[in-house]
Amino acid sequence: MAVASEQDVEGKESIRPEAGRPGGSIATLGAIVAGALVLQIAGTLINTLVPLSLALAKQSPLLIGVVGSAYSVGFLWGCFKLPPLIRRIGHIRAFAVFASLQTMATISIALLPAETWVLPRLVMGLAAAGHGVCIESWISGQAHPSQRGRIFGLYQILNRVALIASQLAVGYAAVAMESMLLLAAMAFSSALIPVCLTRARGPESSDTGTLKLGLLWAQAPAAVIGCLYVGLMSGPLVNVAPAYGILIGLDQRAAILLTASVQIGALMLQWPIGHVADRYDSRIIMLASAATVVAALGGLGIGLVAGPMPALWLLGLFGIVGAGSIPLYTVAVTHAFARLKDEQPVGLSAGLLFLWGIGSTIGPLAASASMQTVGPQGLPLYFAVLSIGLCVFLAIRLVRKPAPGALETRHEATPMSVPGMGSRLTPLK
Repeated sequence: MAVASEQDVEGKESIRPEAGRPGGSIATLGAIVAGALVLQIAGTLINTLVPLSLALAKQSPLLIGVVGSAYSVGFLWGCFKLPPLIRRIGHIRAFAVFASLQTMATISIALLPAETWVLPRLVMGLAAAGHGVCIESWISGQAHPSQRGRIFGLYQILNRVALIASQLAVGYAAVAMESMLLLAAMAFSSALIPVCLTRARGPESSDTGTLKLGLLWAQAPAAVIGCLYVGLMSGPLVNVAPAYGILIGLDQRAAILLTASVQIGALMLQWPIGHVADRYDSRIIMLASAATVVAALGGLGIGLVAGPMPALWLLGLFGIVGAGSIPLYTVAVTHAFARLKDEQPVGLSAGLLFLWGIGSTIGPLAASASMQTVGPQGLPLYFAVLSIGLCVFLAIRLVRKPAPGALETRHEATPMSVPGMGSRLTPLK
């Protein structure tokens, strides 16, 4: 029995975004962004609670690592396997399916012994990838080209605020661990409400073919390298930086603030960089940001060689590193959609998320290996090598292929054709 599409079921009650009007899709984007914020709160709660619960239960480091890796494996697998499902049943139904999976997996963690958490975390990673593809393809597919960077930047800002708030809730709320898990399950389920109540449609279009990673590399190599770079940087900045702080002599509170400074720096620059990405060549913006990271790391190296660095200076420099690296995901997405505007948003978003996921999986391992080999300063050295490499790559691309105006223009008065849901497309390969 064929699965009906969103368009078939919603019929005349659907409100279609009006082409050419920048505000024509605000109702749709408002619903998906609201759902995404609730998902971010729930996801941060569970991602913080799981390793904390395992550590408090005195589980082996091996089990903690395997459970954490299960989430990453599920995420990468979902980026490959879920786009055909999203294309077939539509964004709204797919969003509901993934939220239900997240809710069931969270409740399973609350009910099952820690030794069995690998499977629920695998499912949660899979569903998180599906949600990411739904949300980012919905926003990128329906946002007007002249506003895409700003809208995506605003989405990232709100996500980061929700992330910080959730982390504070885990740290300061006087609530039992089991109750926090149930609250996370309620949040996953609540994310369905704004999305299912909207009368607007998700992205739709004719079947234009399968987007392959090879095509993404051929048409927008800067976006490919940019997404990898952000993943390779953000993983260690979040997971390894606190250990770096302890190793160089910071107390526990200052080491935690090191990661907070990264998030605050990224939060402060997210909107401006998205705004600029709507107006100028995205590769120049990425080059300037990466060069700023290199300069900050150079200042860090000079300061450490000269003698003990004040903690405030260290926090400020790490804030600059976060501001110059993490927001580049928005720029990479904007660049990719400008270069491949006729391709399916589902496959394009899945490819970009997959690249980021690869980087965020490899990054902490590579950064830790660098610290193991060189010592604590192996972490900033790792960041510097990545950032210099990105600068060199982008400089070569700018020399070999200057931005053609037609491809990078984002001020056209005509509407962008909204890609959508092909029913016969194959998974990413």
